[in-house]
Amino acid sequence: MAKTKRSKRSRKSSSDSSSSSSSDSDSSSTSSKSGFSDVEDAKVKKFIFKKHESGRLAKWLLKGIPEKHVKAAREAFKPTVEKMDKRYDASNVFTNPRLDGTLFTALQSVKNSTASVANIDPQEKIYRRQTDLVLDIGKPLLFLIKNSKFKKKSSNALALKTMSMLWVHLVKDISSARRLNIMTQVHRNHVDLLNRSADMLPIGGDDLFGDAFIKELVAQVQTAALVNNSVAGPSAASTPKAVSSNNNRPPPPLSGPGSSGNSSQQHFNDNRYV
Repeated sequence: MAKTKRSKRSRKSSSDSSSSSSSDSDSSSTSSKSGFSDVEDAKVKKFIFKKHESGRLAKWLLKGIPEKHVKAAREAFKPTVEKMDKRYDASNVFTNPRLDGTLFTALQSVKNSTASVANIDPQEKIYRRQTDLVLDIGKPLLFLIKNSKFKKKSSNALALKTMSMLWVHLVKDISSARRLNIMTQVHRNHVDLLNRSADMLPIGGDDLFGDAFIKELVAQVQTAALVNNSVAGPSAASTPKAVSSNNNRPPPPLSGPGSSGNSSQQHFNDNRYV
């Protein structure tokens, strides 16, 4: 009897071990497929930045770099990014988008303002300027990636990949902050769409939100209006209220992308970079 119990315990232990091994294997496989396993598994690289190098860096930080030199650095590399497919299209990544005409008009109404698209929102103006600076960093970075002859698992190759990951994260972080800033002012009740329809948002290009996302937003706003009217009757507001620095007036109904002039994933409530 005791032997039978030990045998059962042994089989259970073996089964648990197999299950754990399979889980670890699945986790390892997922990490490997993501393309980040080499960074995740790497040991921290400690190094010394020599004093003559740090001294030059300190002078640049304290005194700044003359604008003409910065301009030359910005124009030193001009990448052409090829399109992979419709879903993963980064061909416009270095085009800094402006606010879409539809949302620009809605923002004008909320703010009761006649300001231009460049000046309609102070925070967006700051974000857009910072986007220019971040995109400039990416141009020589892509050149290094394209021409890298480092061995795949070398420290230099790891540093280059780490830098590209952090740059992509920064671009995405600022883009998310820009969109969240506009949506919370114009259609706060539909901010969740930034997560649910994140795959519709463009990567760079002329417009910050893009036609596909605007169409989805219009549909959601119209659906919400129908639901509100059916529940509360004809006197209910046609659209949810928006937050404004001056008042709480609801924004004008959206009429879809391209209907007004000047058209050209997870949110970051505690943004590190902007």
